[in-house]
Amino acid sequence: MDLYSKYIENDAFLSWVYNPTPETNRFWKDYIEENPQEEEIINVLKEILIDIKTEDVRLSEEEKEEVFTKILNKIDTKDKSNKVYSLVKKTYKYAAIFVLLLVGTAVIINNSYKRSNNFIYEEINEVSLDSTAKTNTRLVIEAGTPLLIHEKKSVIEYTKQGNVVLNERDTIKVDIKNEGKSLLFNKLIVPFGKRSKVILSDGSVVHLNAGTRFVFPKEFAEDDRTVFLSGEAFFEVATNKEKPFVVKTIDEKILIEVLGTKFNVSAYPIDPEILTVLTEGKVVVVEKNIFNTQRAILKPGQLASWNKTEKRVNIKYVNTDNYTLWTSGLLYFESESIMNIVRKIERFYNVKIVFENIADAKNINVSGKLDLNDNIEKTLENLTTTTKFKFEIINDKKYVLK
Repeated sequence: MDLYSKYIENDAFLSWVYNPTPETNRFWKDYIEENPQEEEIINVLKEILIDIKTEDVRLSEEEKEEVFTKILNKIDTKDKSNKVYSLVKKTYKYAAIFVLLLVGTAVIINNSYKRSNNFIYEEINEVSLDSTAKTNTRLVIEAGTPLLIHEKKSVIEYTKQGNVVLNERDTIKVDIKNEGKSLLFNKLIVPFGKRSKVILSDGSVVHLNAGTRFVFPKEFAEDDRTVFLSGEAFFEVATNKEKPFVVKTIDEKILIEVLGTKFNVSAYPIDPEILTVLTEGKVVVVEKNIFNTQRAILKPGQLASWNKTEKRVNIKYVNTDNYTLWTSGLLYFESESIMNIVRKIERFYNVKIVFENIADAKNINVSGKLDLNDNIEKTLENLTTTTKFKFEIINDKKYVLK
């Protein structure tokens, strides 16, 4: 039953089944192509989960019974000829009940955590960022009308005087004093093809990469400075030993705590890992599991990767330039999958790049540097000079590598 439980316990998988987006559809399509032996299991489980879907994502006792019964029915058709069928069936039945009871408990605890939090995680992922119809950066102050920012690069500053300054010229009056009230969050949506920089009210600077949603309060709470990220950002955190700076990501089980430092976080929904790279100071990567919490301290030059499937953190030393120079419009990579590189280029330029034969790309790793300040054709030309691929222009938004 482990074959099924590893997906049932995968928040990203459940989110894809119940709330698919273009990004997650593409990720799971690629995952199945790279792991064809998993396709039948995924399809069976997806079919069962969709079949029992209710308005509440929680699984009732009846729904749990229905899930394992349907799984067992699938097993029945294949294993009835086995002499130990009865024993296997009984073992699987109780294993399924146990797994689903754990999942049900986890969902209840997780939902309670969400309700107790000032931030609704779903707000981060409510808008698809690869839509060509939404090409402007959008700033939503509290719950107001979105402000559209047309520039490819934007700078947004929250001043101590209660103003929001856009691109160092347009000033918006905002009352940042909020005594006695709950925190009011602002939301910045940076679409593919755009980048932005935010100067928060405490003086911290946050560089946001393309395809990023960033949620933050106009004024931080008294005891901490908490922000929420889906996408990629480089943080330059103003030192305040009394108020730790906390970055919460799309996966509620992982967060980053700092007092004052510089670090990069990559937490795109489609990517299989959440990456934290430290360039200066100290950060703590916190794994918030249901029954325990683990903390890992990073040193400058270290990368912490949180695998969404395995649910654990791995730490190693890396060349931090490979993870941070995007802030200058440069893409460095050392023996990196060409598929990952193409995904980054797609986000930066807001284009679609497809492989004529994806099997040709699966095992190709590339090292080098790309200047993303060049136009897309020049960037693709530079990329293909080090590989066997050639690129073809379909239109100004679509390219083929073959």
